[in-house]
Amino acid sequence: MYAKARFSLFLLSFALLACRAELGILPTPTVTPLPPTQTPTPSPTVTFTPTLTATLPEPSATPTATTLASSPTDSWNTYRNYNFGFELRYPPGSSFSVNLPNTARLELPFESGTNLVEKYVEINAQEYFGRCLSPLMESLPPEALQLETLVVEPLTFERISYSEGAAGSRYDWTAYAVHNDTTCVTFDFVLHSSNPDNFPTPPPTFNAEIEQRVFEQIVQTFVWFVP
Repeated sequence: MYAKARFSLFLLSFALLACRAELGILPTPTVTPLPPTQTPTPSPTVTFTPTLTATLPEPSATPTATTLASSPTDSWNTYRNYNFGFELRYPPGSSFSVNLPNTARLELPFESGTNLVEKYVEINAQEYFGRCLSPLMESLPPEALQLETLVVEPLTFERISYSEGAAGSRYDWTAYAVHNDTTCVTFDFVLHSSNPDNFPTPPPTFNAEIEQRVFEQIVQTFVWFVP
């Protein structure tokens, strides 16, 4: 009986399914959705920026203090006159043939082998009475006394050049004069030359420009001092 009842229930269920199939009514299968596919997060793109190495300039050398060029007269000898309170410098190779309180004669070196016989300077000092001229200046006629000015700060020198000859000799001289309130000092630079025709074999004529350069150099070393 129980078996017949189960069989009858089975047939009834089958019949119902057949009717649903005939009518197009079937159970809709349950679809279990797949989990969504995760889109991988892209890795951040790292851009490599090369590091620029700055090239620093080579350090400059430590500046060297500028050395002022020394004057050629720095190594010269010094003549000092304590009686009248002045001094000057003169080149090596010179010698005094006269050296008195108020006058001196200094023999200067010169190039040998020419017609130049001697080269010297006479230094004279005296009290100043409103006029300061060398003995050579005073011997000139007034029309020849055309003085030039040489300024060596803070001093001002009066200068004149002249030439004269006698008995086959020639004297080219330049005289300088400077003074303060009490003293007059003069310098007489002399180039004594001989006529080349006086020699059996005439020597070359001396270079006056070169020989005269030392004159102004000596004058520029002149200074007054307090004795």
